[in-house]
Amino acid sequence: MSTTRTPRTTTATYAAYAAAVLFALHLATYFAPALRDATLATAASLAVPLAVLAVAQHLVVFPVVAALPAPRWARAAAYVWLVFDMGTDLLQFGGTSKSVYLVLRLAVNILAALWIASASWRAGGALRGIGLFVALDTVAYFCVGLFFAWAFVVTLPSLILLPVWFALVGRSLAGMPASRHAEQPTATVHAR
Repeated sequence: MSTTRTPRTTTATYAAYAAAVLFALHLATYFAPALRDATLATAASLAVPLAVLAVAQHLVVFPVVAALPAPRWARAAAYVWLVFDMGTDLLQFGGTSKSVYLVLRLAVNILAALWIASASWRAGGALRGIGLFVALDTVAYFCVGLFFAWAFVVTLPSLILLPVWFALVGRSLAGMPASRHAEQPTATVHAR
């Protein structure tokens, strides 16, 4: 088993750490209504940097999805989540009604929960525990997010723990042998 690091592993490691920082920065904007609710029509000077932050936090996750061991269907779910979640962020900053972008965001966050849960399940320790909690909390928010004004408190733990999870993913990827990244689950067909 080779323990050398590949460029893909190194990129994914740094990307996971960058995701931790960017998701934490974005979380901070939720507590300032002027930032959280900024749109191009109401505060373009705030909305543009926030849109860049929202897109950047998702873009850096692509190499993480590629490198973190997970089933192919979970990776596919993660890629769909990333693309559509960036779209909902842009819809929000463009001034689209919350009843439109939030429905889409909640739906695609279920895909994020699937990826996080499946990748976390394969890990151990805090990465597994925090990842499974984030995934379950994300699903819980999906169930109540549209119906209750106080639903934000349901997702707050996962919003706080998601950057922690990405930092743990970065640490895991930094210590993972290159051969483990190359493992791809394959279907075996047996001839009769």
